[in-house]
Amino acid sequence: MIDLAEPLSDLAALPVEVVMWPSEHHRRDALARAGVPRLLLVAPDVSPPDLVGVDEDWIRLPAADRDVLARAVQLLRFDAHLRGDEPYIDSNRVLHRAGMTVSLTAAEASIMSLLLNHAGRVVSQAELENAAWDGVAPSRDAIDAAIYRLRRRLSGLSLSIRAVRSRGYVLDVNTSR
Repeated sequence: MIDLAEPLSDLAALPVEVVMWPSEHHRRDALARAGVPRLLLVAPDVSPPDLVGVDEDWIRLPAADRDVLARAVQLLRFDAHLRGDEPYIDSNRVLHRAGMTVSLTAAEASIMSLLLNHAGRVVSQAELENAAWDGVAPSRDAIDAAIYRLRRRLSGLSLSIRAVRSRGYVLDVNTSR
């Protein structure tokens, strides 16, 4: 059985972070934003998270060492596939990534398309407004609200949108570490 005082030596050599759930939920969130594969060790008396990202898995404790190691190896196999999978939006405004899909509104699809086309680079709020509302001035908080909704919808797809103060937004496509 896995002994939390002595991590598995085989697992320590793999580029997978082991996270205690739910006690290390903030660490899990930070690793997810960084695109680091995560194996959640779920305490025996709690439920696993409702949403599990494409680059994470979980196992309930107590667990045999070989089972934990097998989950980590399987997670790495899928992560290798994920690194080669570019997200895209189809003609029906559905975002695709690693076999998962998310339906988007027209404004969200316009914003996401622009962010995808400029992944890793800052896109100004004015550019996003122009793309989403075709030159019609939206309410002051419309972009912020759309970005908030997109962030929630992207959860688990190893995609994240971050604000760059006074400049705009950047889409991080977490495909490598």
